[in-house]
Amino acid sequence: MFDILRKSSLLKIACLTLIAVALIASEVEQRPLGEIDFFGYKGLDVATIRAALPFHEGELFPPAKAKSPDDLKRAVSERIRQTIGRDPTDVGFTCCDAKQNWMVYIGLPGESYQAIAFNPLPEREIRLPKAAVTLGRQMDEAWMRAVMGGHATEDDSEGYALTNDPRARKAELAIREYALRNEALILQVLKSSREPQDRSIAAQMLGYGRQSKEQIDSLVQASLDPDGAVRNDSIRALEVLAGAKPNLVRMIPIDPLIRLLHSGQWSDHNKGSLLLMNLTKTRDPAVLERLLKEALDPLLEMAQWRYSGHAEPALLILGRIAGIDEDTLNKLIETNHPEAIIGKLSQIRGTAY
Repeated sequence: MFDILRKSSLLKIACLTLIAVALIASEVEQRPLGEIDFFGYKGLDVATIRAALPFHEGELFPPAKAKSPDDLKRAVSERIRQTIGRDPTDVGFTCCDAKQNWMVYIGLPGESYQAIAFNPLPEREIRLPKAAVTLGRQMDEAWMRAVMGGHATEDDSEGYALTNDPRARKAELAIREYALRNEALILQVLKSSREPQDRSIAAQMLGYGRQSKEQIDSLVQASLDPDGAVRNDSIRALEVLAGAKPNLVRMIPIDPLIRLLHSGQWSDHNKGSLLLMNLTKTRDPAVLERLLKEALDPLLEMAQWRYSGHAEPALLILGRIAGIDEDTLNKLIETNHPEAIIGKLSQIRGTAY
């Protein structure tokens, strides 16, 4: 799972889930836990929930007694169930923040959460060849090692991600070559395969393929796939495209993204806000008004996340809704003044947020 840290299309940093890291390491490296943040929590007592968790900020993470990521998620779910009588919608362990520390994001079933109807599950037996699956795995593993080593900046200027790490870049260029030669198969797998792993790899590959309306339409459709990894990879591909090719922005609708901002999954919030960050650069009044009316609660929650790399997209969107000019808005974010952005929005709306 990869997430933008800085606005420049030439400099990004990747983040990984704990489960992904576990795939390449027999023992996950303990690092300090930097931040625990929440979403979907409107109407719930976050302070009480935070105090009930089996780990806390500043402690070494993962806890030494944790047997696996799934066991740790179950422990979190049990504590939250005991506290509010309901399960969390998501528990995500992510690395790394600006200090190379772990982060935890927990989805809660509060008033700002909405259950989403995703696309029907595809049912065809169509699969990617083993060679394509191997390429996808090699790229993922190279990304993971680059992130954990703290050297996963990337260049997105061509509309697809090229990581500066030599091993990761080699794997990405191999994906690019395969995608250009096998476009029809990749499109069919993404649309119709019953195997989520194959759809996820197809979404990644399509992002490296020929830029076209069919490419964008397929990725938009997959942004509501029933599998979270497929959604994540599809929206990331669209986000990279939109950031590098502004002329393509008008081809990407905001409707599925508004829905995803209310999702119970952290990756939907993260990738959806990243794409909306690019789609609101033109400050289209109709788009900003829809976000104000239909997505204000989740945007406010994300804007208050402590890791600036993840809060920044929501802050930019809210600042644009508030009418703050881009230079001032960027300075407020760079100097860590989210309260000024939210305060300006409160001022013009006449409502305290």
